[in-house]
Amino acid sequence: MTRLVVLGRSLLARLHRASAPPPSRIMEAALAGLSPAVLATLCHLDVPDRVTAPVRVADLAGVLDVDPDRLERLLRFAHVHGWLRLDREGQVRPTRVTAFLRRDHPGGWRAWAVFAAQPEVTRALGALTAALPEDGDAFHAANRQPFFPWMASHPDAGARFDEAMAAGARLHGLLLARALDWSDRRRICDVGGGDGTLLATLVAHHPHLDATVLELPEVVARTPDRPGIAAIAGDAFDAIPTGFDTYLLVNVVHDWDDRDVQRLLERVAAAARASAATTAAVRVVVVESRAHPRPVEEIALSADTLMLALTPGGRERTVDEVAAIGRAAGLSCRRWLTLASGDVAMVLEPAAGARSDGPRRN
Repeated sequence: MTRLVVLGRSLLARLHRASAPPPSRIMEAALAGLSPAVLATLCHLDVPDRVTAPVRVADLAGVLDVDPDRLERLLRFAHVHGWLRLDREGQVRPTRVTAFLRRDHPGGWRAWAVFAAQPEVTRALGALTAALPEDGDAFHAANRQPFFPWMASHPDAGARFDEAMAAGARLHGLLLARALDWSDRRRICDVGGGDGTLLATLVAHHPHLDATVLELPEVVARTPDRPGIAAIAGDAFDAIPTGFDTYLLVNVVHDWDDRDVQRLLERVAAAARASAATTAAVRVVVVESRAHPRPVEEIALSADTLMLALTPGGRERTVDEVAAIGRAAGLSCRRWLTLASGDVAMVLEPAAGARSDGPRRN
């Protein structure tokens, strides 16, 4: 169902573009950068938090201490995009999207609206040409440091990045809690799991799990204490802790080039093999957006371009591409399934002797 919805939306988008003359399509693309700027501005003003019921634009402007006419111009833009609604009586009304942009929404998706409009991100997007050489790094060219070191040296920006990642982590925690069988699992390690949000969500649904997150020291330092969630400071490229029956890598693989992904998965495979001595049926679960040989208009396509801007080698991959790197690292992909978000969860196991003929879809 998820796949059909994505394909249907892609088809409608293509039909919409085809109905416009080339100059209009060029102008629409040239002005597309206004969307994150307007969305972030409305969030900074706390407009979604103020619009919980119909309110007149003038009254809202008074509460926000801004000019009513200028505010209405932003609200008109938001209305067209469905973030808010302007009715014929001049009132601002909330939509389903408005709720997700509020500070107190449990999903935390407001953080993505803020992160995408941050200066370091927009500078990297503006320097996209620098990403095109084989060893190119647009973020480094724009900000004088690679992405992850830059976030480590700018704690406020790092915290905003953590919040954006936590929004996706909550969603993936909910999806994985239902999509996979956890009844025979006991100890989980989330490799590169951020501030532990995914594990906290997963454990809330399966309280018998003993969960640990492995992250860089600077991330662990700003990670809140979570009951039942342990945090280990370390570099996954150096070593992965052993003694777990499930290793999670959620939106981690797409941060790196093929060589680094293989190196990372080799560390995971080594830890999984060592864990298998004391724990039966160790599995490695890789969750990523699913790239397609032919481009389809979906979040995965935009995410791939974002990886091009933020990292020197990160990218979205097809299932077969991830499976091939996994095999080279000593992991066999036994099966994969599409999550309700449209992402793919791949279940890998330490390879025993002969290589797998390929992953089986569920």
